[in-house]
Amino acid sequence: MEKVCVIGNLNVDLVMGSLNHAPEWGKEKMVEYCQLRVSGQVGYVASALASLGVEVNVIANVGDDYYGKFILEKMKKSKINTEGIAKVKGSSTGITVSLVNTEGERALISYLGSMEYFNEKDIRKSWRLIEECRYIIFNGYFLLPNLKFNEIQQILAELQNSGKIIVLDTGWDPSNWPKEHIKEIKGLLEYTDIFLPNLDEAEAIVKNKDLAMILNTLTQWGPPVVAVKMGKEGCIAIKDGKVYKQPSFKVKVTDTTGAGDTFNAGFIYGLIKEWDFEKSLQFANALASLYIRNEGKEYSSVEIEKIIKLMECIWMEN
Repeated sequence: MEKVCVIGNLNVDLVMGSLNHAPEWGKEKMVEYCQLRVSGQVGYVASALASLGVEVNVIANVGDDYYGKFILEKMKKSKINTEGIAKVKGSSTGITVSLVNTEGERALISYLGSMEYFNEKDIRKSWRLIEECRYIIFNGYFLLPNLKFNEIQQILAELQNSGKIIVLDTGWDPSNWPKEHIKEIKGLLEYTDIFLPNLDEAEAIVKNKDLAMILNTLTQWGPPVVAVKMGKEGCIAIKDGKVYKQPSFKVKVTDTTGAGDTFNAGFIYGLIKEWDFEKSLQFANALASLYIRNEGKEYSSVEIEKIIKLMECIWMEN
C-alpha cells in the first residue's frame, strides 16, 4: 500500500463538552466529559490513516514538554513514523481548547506554541520521508506563521513536478480571510492536485455561496480535484469537470472535532486502494460519521472492516 506523508500543524486538543451555550465572562459552566487528544490537522489525519493500516510519515514539531511527549508516545503506539517530528527546546507544544455544544458543533481557541517555529528547514531536513511517499498532505497553513508563502509554494511545485500527489487542506483562517491570504491560497492551488476545504472555508475563499461557482472557480485556480465537506449535508466534489454529491450517513452527532480531517483520511485511503471516485467519497463520509458518533474515541479495526463490508454491499447493489 502507498505510504503517505503528512506535513503541518501538530498539537494537542483539550476537548470539553457538551455545552448548551458558551460560558459568560466571569462565570463558569460544567461539562460532562474532557479528553486530551493528539490533534492539529496533522494529528487527526495521521491517526485516522494509521487506523486504516496506511504507513504514515509525519513532518511537524512539538514542544519540549509533557504534551510533546504525549504526542510522540501516542503516535509511536499507533505505528506512525515520528522521525520527522522535531522537538523545539524551551518551547511549549501547541494546544487547542475545543468547546463542544449539545449538537456536536465545536468552537476552537488555539495557542500556537511550537508551531510558531515550524519552517522550511524542518521540511527540507526530512526530505527523505517525503520521497518515500506518493501522497503528500499539507495542513494548517494559517497556523504556521514561520513557513512563508513563497517557501511552501516552491516546495509544492518541486513535489508536484517530481510526480507526487499534493493534497491541501488549509483549515480556517483565524484572521478571517483578508485579500492577501486568498491570493496566497490561489498561489498554492496552482501546485495542488486535491483540495479539501470545508464549506465555510470554500465560501470564504471564493467569496460566493453558489456551490457550482465555488467548484468551478477552485478548479480553475489549479487543482483538478476539489471535495468540499458540508457536515450533515455530506460532501460535494468535482473531478474532470464532473460534479459528484454524496449524502451524509445519519448518525447521532456527539462531537465534530476532527471530523473533517477524518474525512480527508478516508478519501485518500479510497484513492490509495484505487476505488473509483464515488466510492472514495462515500467511504470518507462513512468514516467521518463513525468518528463523530464515537465521541472522538479511536475506532477499532473491527469497526472499519464493518464499514468497508457495508460499503461493498452498497456498491454491489449499485
